[in-house]
Amino acid sequence: MERGFKDQSDRPADRSERHPSPRLKGDIKRGSLKRASGRRKAAAAARDRARSRLPCLPRRLVLDDARPQARRGTGRALLAMPRTAPTPAAAPAKAVSRRKHLDLVPAPRAGRVLIVSSFVLPHAGGVEQFVDTASKLLAARGWAVRVLACRPPEGTAAADVTMPSRFLPPGGWPLPVGGWRALWREIGRADAVVVNGSRNLLPNIAALVARLRGRRAIFVLHGSGAPFTTSSFVYHRLLGSAFEWLVVRLTLRLSLPVSLSRAGVGGARRRYGVEAAHVPYPLRDLPPATHRYLRRDEPLRIVWVGRLYREKNPLLAVEVVERVRRRRDATLHVYGSGVLWDELWKLARDRPWLVLCGPRSWGEVQEAQDAGHVCLSTSLRDATQIAILEPLARGIPVVSTRVGDAPAHYVSAYLQRFCVDAADPDATAAAILALASSYPHHRKDFAANANQLRARHACGPERLSSLLEIAAFGEPDE
Repeated sequence: MERGFKDQSDRPADRSERHPSPRLKGDIKRGSLKRASGRRKAAAAARDRARSRLPCLPRRLVLDDARPQARRGTGRALLAMPRTAPTPAAAPAKAVSRRKHLDLVPAPRAGRVLIVSSFVLPHAGGVEQFVDTASKLLAARGWAVRVLACRPPEGTAAADVTMPSRFLPPGGWPLPVGGWRALWREIGRADAVVVNGSRNLLPNIAALVARLRGRRAIFVLHGSGAPFTTSSFVYHRLLGSAFEWLVVRLTLRLSLPVSLSRAGVGGARRRYGVEAAHVPYPLRDLPPATHRYLRRDEPLRIVWVGRLYREKNPLLAVEVVERVRRRRDATLHVYGSGVLWDELWKLARDRPWLVLCGPRSWGEVQEAQDAGHVCLSTSLRDATQIAILEPLARGIPVVSTRVGDAPAHYVSAYLQRFCVDAADPDATAAAILALASSYPHHRKDFAANANQLRARHACGPERLSSLLEIAAFGEPDE
C-alpha cells in the first residue's frame, strides 16, 4: 500500500485508465499545463459573472421632471429641485405630449430693461419723477433696471450711464454729442427699452437703435397732445412741429406707444396718428396725510408745486391768492425752479405772504404738501398732473384747473366743483374760499376720494411690467 492512502479503493484511478489516449508520455506534461491555464481563465470568467458591473454613466444628466425656465435678468442658469417622492411614470399606452412641471413657485418672467430719458433727477419734472418711480417699482418686481440719460452741464445725474450733451438755448434743449458706443452697448444688453420724451432727440435715437438691434422699445408719452400756446414761436411751434413730423411720427410707428394719461391717448391719436396704450400712472408708496384742522383766525396755507414755466402758470397762483386774501388771511408757498424764478422773486419783494422755497426732493415735497391746508395747480397745459395726483391720493384737499387728467382725479362728483376752468382767477379763488368755509367736512370727502383714486392706479406698476414682458419676450402664445 502506497503512502497517503489507506486502501487501494481510496486511490484515484490512473488518468490513462479513465481517459485512454494514444498520446506519448512526454505529451502528458504539456497537456496538463494547458488544462491548468484553461481552468484559471474559466475561474476568472466566473468571478466576472458573479460581480455584475454597472453600465458607464453618460457625461450629461437630464432631469425628466424639469423644464427650462424663462430667461432671468442675471443670465445665470436655474436649478430645478426634484420632489421628495418619486414622480410616477406615465402609462406606456397613453402618450404625453408635454412633461408635467414640478410643483415649484414659478420664477418671475423678468429680464433686463433700459430706461432712456434726456433728463433725470435731481432735475425737477414729471418725466424725471416717472423714471425714478418706474426704476424702483420694476426693480421690486425682479427686473434688472439701468438708466441712460444726457449728462447735465454741472452736478450729477441719477443714471447708470450719461452721454455727453449740449443744452441749446433758450429752453435748454438737450443735444447728445457723444457716447454712441455706450448707447449701442446698453441697448444690446437689454431685453426691452423704455424711452421717455417725444420732443427730445436722445429717446428717439434710442428707439431707432433698439429697432436695429432687434429690441422692442416702449415709447412713453407724457404729454396730452394739446397745442403749445405759451411757448416761443420758433422753438415749440416751428422747430418742434417739424421735429414731430420728421422724427417722432416715424419712431412711434416703430415702437409700442404708451400714455400715462387718458388725455394723452386721444392726444397721440390726433397729434401723431398712433394708438397708444393707457397705463395708469404708477404711484409709489405715499406717506399717510396728517389730519389737520383750520381755525377761523388761522391763515390758510396754500402750496404750489411745479416747474416755473409759462405752461404751469405760477403767476396765476399769485393772482389767485391775492383775491383770496381779500376775504381771509392766506399764504402761498411755491416749490420749484424754472425761467420764471426772477419774475416771481420780484413779486415776493413786496408780498411777504409769498414764499419761494425753490426745488426740493420728492420727500420734502410730500412733507410740504402735508403741511399745507390746500394744494393749488394753475396749469394751462398738462397731462397726468402728478403735482395734484399724489396729494389727492393721500387725501389732501386740492384745487386745480381743468386740464389733462385733472377732472378724472376727482372721482367723487361732489368734488368736481374744485376743478375749475383754466386762466380764471376768480373761479379758482372762489373754490378755495368754499373749501375753507367747511374745511372739516371737505377733508373727509377728499379722504374718501383718495381711497378710490389709489385703487384706480394700483394696477399701474403691474400693467407696465406686463407690457415690458411683451416687449422683451413676445406675446404669451408666441
